[in-house]
Amino acid sequence: MTGDFDNHSDQEKELVQRFENSLKSNLDIFFGEEELEDIVRYYHDHLLYKKAFKTCEWALQKFPFSMEIKLLMAQSLLFMDEIEESLDILENLNNLSPNNEEIILTMANALSLLDQSAEAIQLLNGFLPLAEDKAEVYYLLGNFYRIEKKDKEAIACFKEAVKCKINHEDALFQLAMMTEEEGSFDEILKFYQEFIDQDPYNANAWYNLGVVYNRLGKFEAAIEAYDYALLIDDAFASAYFNLGNALMNTHQYEKALEAYQNTINCEGSNAENCCYLAASYEKLDQIDMAFKYFKKSAKLDPEYDDAWFGLGMCMIKKKKYFEAIHYFKKALKLTSENANYWVGLAGAEYQLGNLQASSEAYEEAINLEPGIIETYINLSLIYFDQNRFEEAEDVIKEGMEELPEEAELYYRLVVYLIKTGKYKEAFSILENALTLDFEKHVLLFDLMPELEQQKAIYKIINQYKEDLKG
Repeated sequence: MTGDFDNHSDQEKELVQRFENSLKSNLDIFFGEEELEDIVRYYHDHLLYKKAFKTCEWALQKFPFSMEIKLLMAQSLLFMDEIEESLDILENLNNLSPNNEEIILTMANALSLLDQSAEAIQLLNGFLPLAEDKAEVYYLLGNFYRIEKKDKEAIACFKEAVKCKINHEDALFQLAMMTEEEGSFDEILKFYQEFIDQDPYNANAWYNLGVVYNRLGKFEAAIEAYDYALLIDDAFASAYFNLGNALMNTHQYEKALEAYQNTINCEGSNAENCCYLAASYEKLDQIDMAFKYFKKSAKLDPEYDDAWFGLGMCMIKKKKYFEAIHYFKKALKLTSENANYWVGLAGAEYQLGNLQASSEAYEEAINLEPGIIETYINLSLIYFDQNRFEEAEDVIKEGMEELPEEAELYYRLVVYLIKTGKYKEAFSILENALTLDFEKHVLLFDLMPELEQQKAIYKIINQYKEDLKG
C-alpha cells in the first residue's frame, strides 16, 4: 500500500555513513557481522547493487565463513545481472546448507532469469513440503508458471499463496491481473467471498475484496468493501488509503480527502500519503493546501517525483509559470519517462511564449506516450501559429492514427485544411467527423467563426442533420 519512505532508522543511516567514511579514510574500524549484513541490505533497498557487492567482498575478508554474507553477495550479483556467477555461489551454499529457504528462493529466481523456469518450478515444488513461508513459495511458483504460459497452474498457486497469507498483496494483484485478462471475474470474486463467508469479521478479507473490485474498475463496490474493512478495524491504514483512491476515481473528493487524512492519522506522514492528500485538495481547488502537502511530500522524500509535479500543477493554477517550470524540471530530472510531466512543462513554456521549448516538450510527450489528445492539439496550435501548416496537419493526422474515435481531432484538421486552401480534403475529413460525432460540429465555428457563412460546409452539415432525423 502506501510505502514507508523512511524504511531505515537514523541509526542504520548513521551506520552506513560510518562505514563509508571508514573506507574513504582507510580506517580499520571494526564492524560486526550483523552490522555488515544491515549495510548490504540498506544498499539493496536503495538499488545500490555494486556498493552492496563491494561491501560483501570486504565483509568476507573479515568473516570468510559467513553464509548470510555469501547469500547477500549472490543476491547482489543477481541484481547486477551476473546470474551464472550468482548461481555458482548459491549452489555451493545449497550444498553446505540444504533446504535453506532463502537460498532456494534465490536459486529459483536465478534459474528463471536464465530462462530455466521449468527447472525453477521443479526446484520449488520439491522444496514446498519443507517451506516455512509457503505463501512466498506459492507466489514464486505462480510467477514461473505464468512465464511458462501455464495460466491455470499459475492461478491455482496464487490462490494458495492468498490462502496461506490473506493479505499477500502481490499474489492478490496477480490474481486480479490474470482474471482481468481472461475475463473470469466471477471466479475470483467467488474466491474472495468464500473467505468472507468463513470469517465475516476478517478485515483483511473485505480489504482484499475491495482491491479486486478496484482493479476491475468497480469503484462503488470497492468503496463498500473498504468501508466494511474499516468498520471491523478503524485503524486499517491500507484500507483508508485505497478507499481514498476509489473515492478519487468516483470524483468524491471531499470524502477522499478525509480518507487520506485518516491514513496519515493511522500510520503517520510519508511522501506518498501526503502527495495523495495534496491531490485531493487540488481537485477541490484548495490550491494553497494542495501546495502545502505537495511541499511536505517532497520534503519527506526529495526523490518522490509526483510531489514535484504536483507543485508544478499548483503553480500553473496560480499562473506562476516560471515557478511551474522549475518544479516540472525537478520532476523530470527524477523521472524523464513520464509523458504527463512533459505536458505540464510544455504548457508552462507556452504560457511564457517559449514556443520552441513548448513544442519540444510536447514532442517528447508524444514519443513517450502516444494517445494523449491534448498533446496533439496543443502542438498543432503552436505549429499553426508559426505558419508551419504542414507540420500542424501532420501532428493532427498522427493523433488520428492513435485516437481514431476522437472527433475533435477530425474537426480541427478540417479547419487547418480550409485555412490552407485544401477544400476537397477538408470536406472528406468533415464527413468522417460528422459520422463520428455530429454534435461536436460546433467546434468548427468555435475554431473558425467565419465557417458559419461557408455554404458548402453548411450544406454538408445540414445533410448529415437530415440523415440523423431520418
